[in-house]
Amino acid sequence: MPREQEASQPMVGGRSHSSGVLQHVPFTLRILLVASLLVPLLVLFGAAFYDHRKLQEQAVADVDRQSAIAKEHALKVVETSALVLDRIEDRVRGMSWAQIDAEGESIQRWMLSLDESVAQMISLHLVRPDGRLALLSIAWPTPDFDLSGRDFFAPLREGAEGLVFGRPQLSRLTGIVGFVAGRRRTTPDGRFDGAVMGSILPAYFRAQWQALDPEGRTDFALLRTDGQILAAYPAGADELFEAPVPGEVPEMVRNPPASGAAIARFGSRGEWLTAFRKVGEHGLVVSATRSMDQVAAEWWRNTAFTAAICSFVALALSLTTLLAIRRWTSEQRIQQRLFQTAAELRAEIARREVAEAGLMQAQRLEALGRLTGGIAHDFNNLLTAILGTVHLLERHIGAAADERVKKLLGAARDAVQRGAKLNASLLAFARRQRLHTESLDANELVQGFVPLIQRALGETVTLSQVLEADLPACRADAAQLEAALLNLAINARDAMPRGGTVTLTTRLARLDQALLIGNPDAQPGDYVAISLRDTGTGMTPEVRERAFEPFFTTKPQGKGTGLGLSQVFGFVRQLGGHVAIDSTPGEGVVVTLYLPVAEEPPARPAAPVPPPPEGMPSLARASILVVEDDERVREVAAETLRDAGFRVVAAQDALEAMALLRRGEQFDVLFSDIVMPGGMTGIELAQQATRLRPTLPVLLATGFAGTVEGGTDHNFEVMPKPYDQAVLVRRIAELAKARGVSVA
Repeated sequence: MPREQEASQPMVGGRSHSSGVLQHVPFTLRILLVASLLVPLLVLFGAAFYDHRKLQEQAVADVDRQSAIAKEHALKVVETSALVLDRIEDRVRGMSWAQIDAEGESIQRWMLSLDESVAQMISLHLVRPDGRLALLSIAWPTPDFDLSGRDFFAPLREGAEGLVFGRPQLSRLTGIVGFVAGRRRTTPDGRFDGAVMGSILPAYFRAQWQALDPEGRTDFALLRTDGQILAAYPAGADELFEAPVPGEVPEMVRNPPASGAAIARFGSRGEWLTAFRKVGEHGLVVSATRSMDQVAAEWWRNTAFTAAICSFVALALSLTTLLAIRRWTSEQRIQQRLFQTAAELRAEIARREVAEAGLMQAQRLEALGRLTGGIAHDFNNLLTAILGTVHLLERHIGAAADERVKKLLGAARDAVQRGAKLNASLLAFARRQRLHTESLDANELVQGFVPLIQRALGETVTLSQVLEADLPACRADAAQLEAALLNLAINARDAMPRGGTVTLTTRLARLDQALLIGNPDAQPGDYVAISLRDTGTGMTPEVRERAFEPFFTTKPQGKGTGLGLSQVFGFVRQLGGHVAIDSTPGEGVVVTLYLPVAEEPPARPAAPVPPPPEGMPSLARASILVVEDDERVREVAAETLRDAGFRVVAAQDALEAMALLRRGEQFDVLFSDIVMPGGMTGIELAQQATRLRPTLPVLLATGFAGTVEGGTDHNFEVMPKPYDQAVLVRRIAELAKARGVSVA
């Protein structure tokens, strides 16, 4: 009998039992019920308010303290640089430019030794009054550079006192970014006589700031009072100070307080808490910035934890109060409702036991699925490393391999392939396989697949069909659905060793919430039901409860793997459908697949895909960035590509790979794993890398055969693990060739 209909709530004395329970409840019990909900709620609001204020105050204290430390460090660096410039001035004081030119080589060597003794300096300069470079500590003879057009030279020429700082620029000699700190030279009568300058490393400040805040919660910046950023940490922190009107500079940058910190909230990308401190009298400002989104996120985490505790307390108090109400009501009506309540109670207990049993089984299968998916992912990495090693051994041994070695390597390769098939079954159960869903006509698919099912059942089994007319289209993966039906047919055949009858049925069914207890993947509504009924030995309740577990089988050893029904379970649940087993020992089994109804008509068959080109390049002149967190897989993949002639740079996670790309490293193809630690997946890495370099080809790999974090709409090619090394090399070569790299 179909089980898609749910009985209505039992009635007592012409009205529902739940409405009668609260009809004559004493006022004190009602107040207690309200208090059990209201008191935890008030505690939650109070704790959230206190925590919010505390976190806000802590954020202000943190940026104030960190800005003070950063300011002292910046002041030390600037004053050290000023002392260095003083020493150069002392060295050439009273000398004319002709004398300086005459002693240029000895002065340059002295400047070089002085430069090397100061870690924050890149180079030291002597500049003529016309802006031409006279001496440079890191080069002899001095290159002919004209600095008169730089932003720092005009203020020096016009009489600026103290140190003048230029914007960061890339050095043409060293390839290092630095900013200039310079002081004007004057003749005895006070006329401008050139300048003495030093180039300071912004990275020196960033290293100190990183040590000050290793968790990266605070952004730091060193700015001129005109708003020009000289150093920022981390990358992108300079965007915090974009003025709302072009050309404007925040007031706290132009006029910072002489002592202490100015703290305010502003920013174009969200709300930021920033502390500004003036660096001595040098026209510089240090800022420490904390994102209020971080503070809000921490507050939400704390509030969620408090809410969970309060919810638990409220639930416990409410349940206790409801139990008291229920007991009071029961005592008042025990005589007139004794017989009716007994029957209703037995029915309710039976329903709850069925629901709890279904829920426990679903939870057990869900836990098994999570465990199986994680193990299968790691197992795929191991298989990838083993298959890659076998491939490398075959290539390196080559013709020198004897028959025994070839046989052993072939056995290893076959074992990996069997392991990959087993892993695919586990991933299907874990609902992590890749599905190609489409709108299907279930009747058409069943009718087209009946000949193959009949051959699988054998001649001793009779196959009949009962197909409902005007059946709506369903949403499924045709290949996976056919494989599921074949698995069910084989199980039915094995359950009928002396033959019997198998009935294949399609119909439209409606499932309600009660039937979907323990199945969060499906929603109440209409489904296309495909049932396969056999007349075999059936299942006991104990066997039926474990039927979907991987590797569980009642067949003799060597007759089954125990993965058939687990694959069917994972496939249907991944679609958002439902699967049910009805069985009585000795009366056969009915397995029903409930597939979601499709909104669009059935899809037309796709055009055949041409086979991939065969062959593998023996040499490739291209640079490949390999990103893989598993060390064994990374080494095998890198060695395979190097063996094929590629230049390979390997990174252990996405953050390291992005650092290489931002640093300017040139690559022709990015090959990355998808699931990696460090807070960034391979999909996110590919998206950021292509934004940085739009023409960079990307090839991804994963040990999960299906969806992963980041979604499936990323439009990047994904290679499942374990992958054949020859296929990997060939695909990399094709991507490099498509980009225009020469491949031999």
